[in-house]
Amino acid sequence: MDNQLVAQDRFERLSSKLAQLEALLTVVGGGGVENFRNQDQELQAYYLGLCAKMAGECRNLCESLHLAELDGVAPPRPSLLN
Repeated sequence: MDNQLVAQDRFERLSSKLAQLEALLTVVGGGGVENFRNQDQELQAYYLGLCAKMAGECRNLCESLHLAELDGVAPPRPSLLN
């Protein structure tokens, strides 16, 4: 498989995971932290564990994309200074 396609797949997975994590956290923010705290403690723990797992997956994907960029497989990231 083409390395560029692999990097693109990682980027798409990262984008998808970040959108899912954002949605999960928006539910807590939108419903209010107090509403979240009123939920069963087991449910709270599961929910926060899921958010932490997704954040870890995003971190791993970022690291693999960064390594691919260093290896010249992925296109360089745009500069924030432009």
